[in-house]
Amino acid sequence: MPGILTALVAVPLIGAAGVALLPAGRVRAVRAVGLVTTLAALALAAWVWARFAPGTSGLEFEERAAWVPAVGIAYHLGLDGLSVSLVALTAFLFPLALAAAAGQVRDRVKAFVVTALLLEAGLLGTFMAQDLVLFYVFWEAMLVPMYFLIALWGGAGRAGAAIKFFLYTMAGSILMLVAIVAVYLGSAAGGGAPTFDLPSLLREPLGVAPGVQAVLFAAFAVAFAIKMPVWPLHTWLPDAYAEAPPVVTVLLASLMAKAGAYGLLRFCLPLFPEASRAFGPLLSALAVVGILYGGAVAWAQGDMRRLLAYGSMSHMGFILLGIFAFDVPAVQGSLIQMVNHGVSTGALFLLAGYLLERTGRARTDAYGGVAATAPALAAAALIVVLSSLALPGTNGFIGEFLILVGTFQARPAAAVPATLGTVAAAAYLLAFVGRVFHGPLRDDLRALPDLRAREYAVLVPLILVIFWVGLYPQPLLVRSEATVTAVLRRVAAAHGPAPRAAPAVGSRAGGGERTP
Repeated sequence: MPGILTALVAVPLIGAAGVALLPAGRVRAVRAVGLVTTLAALALAAWVWARFAPGTSGLEFEERAAWVPAVGIAYHLGLDGLSVSLVALTAFLFPLALAAAAGQVRDRVKAFVVTALLLEAGLLGTFMAQDLVLFYVFWEAMLVPMYFLIALWGGAGRAGAAIKFFLYTMAGSILMLVAIVAVYLGSAAGGGAPTFDLPSLLREPLGVAPGVQAVLFAAFAVAFAIKMPVWPLHTWLPDAYAEAPPVVTVLLASLMAKAGAYGLLRFCLPLFPEASRAFGPLLSALAVVGILYGGAVAWAQGDMRRLLAYGSMSHMGFILLGIFAFDVPAVQGSLIQMVNHGVSTGALFLLAGYLLERTGRARTDAYGGVAATAPALAAAALIVVLSSLALPGTNGFIGEFLILVGTFQARPAAAVPATLGTVAAAAYLLAFVGRVFHGPLRDDLRALPDLRAREYAVLVPLILVIFWVGLYPQPLLVRSEATVTAVLRRVAAAHGPAPRAAPAVGSRAGGGERTP
């Protein structure tokens, strides 16, 4: 279908324009148009994901048009194994978030829906852009809507949280912009025309000295690490996650953080292979620190949103660990864990939002015995917590298992302490479940309502994905294997042995030619 990727970006923009034309007082119509728009984007993304041909490392559904040809800037979109499932995840979570927002966002609903749709367009474009300038445009297009979602609809400390988020991410973006210009200039070192086109840049080694490559790698990596976030660039995270409405935190933790991890795989590893190998041990060490630090601080939190925020940081550490193991199973584990983390952490923040909506209480010690009066809510929370704990049969298991197995092969000194992160996760997540849902039922919670029909409609799809990926991960793995292998071969070609092959679960199944 020609133009399908442009349509994916255009649908949320058209929906935002349509919502903007509606009277602000027609709240039902505003919510309905927003929801229908996100469902239309989901239908397009599902079609693309289903039609994606596994086994090839090249771009599919590619679209290209001249934008600023005088300086080599093009409108270039495409999907490969690194991005196709992240596009599907983005389109999957937005209708669920807008449906959940009906109970959490009651002021300035029209502006909220417009801002959320603009954010969706920015995220989808970020995962599909194949031109460095176009990527930067979409990258910045995520920042502005998220700033306003925090600043206008957040809690009492929303202003400070939004400013800190903006300053941190903007600082990283400036570094990345300077690095993009340097890459453009370096692309002409071999005598060809300078370009911002990523596939063109990857055809030949970048014409810059190793020291310059290290600086450029660091500039890109810092921008992406802030978004994930990676310790010690995480200090914006607890305020932003705690002050944003829970439904906005779903988008921030489940999707925007993945854009940072995706950037490392899309740009840092293939563009700067020598620097990637040189910085690999450092980033693996930072990943381990993030896993352990995030888990320990999460266990000490009394506020459930801050607990989940630091827990999210700990889980993102596993993703970073897998990326810089430079091992096919580990990187595939990181990619599938991006999807898993988006689903499970998104569900956790939705559940926290439902509790806040009912009681207005953020502290876990303000609850107790909720399972007695809201058993369905408690059951959903337990399922999602078990998936975050990587219980076999749930989505979290396959991702963490592949990451740790691959890292044990490549960096055992990092893998051994990282396994303690699973113990920390059990401590803070089971403590969260115990404090909120078990123990004596508090008298002031006896009338707490159980899940409503709208909440079932939001949570059931997430729970189905938890079990689908946990029991049958091959459709995700087979889509990523060839691209991951191609990226790691590029890194390995810079220095050292070829990457280890993927496990059988990720082997080709279907059409297309597998990368040798």
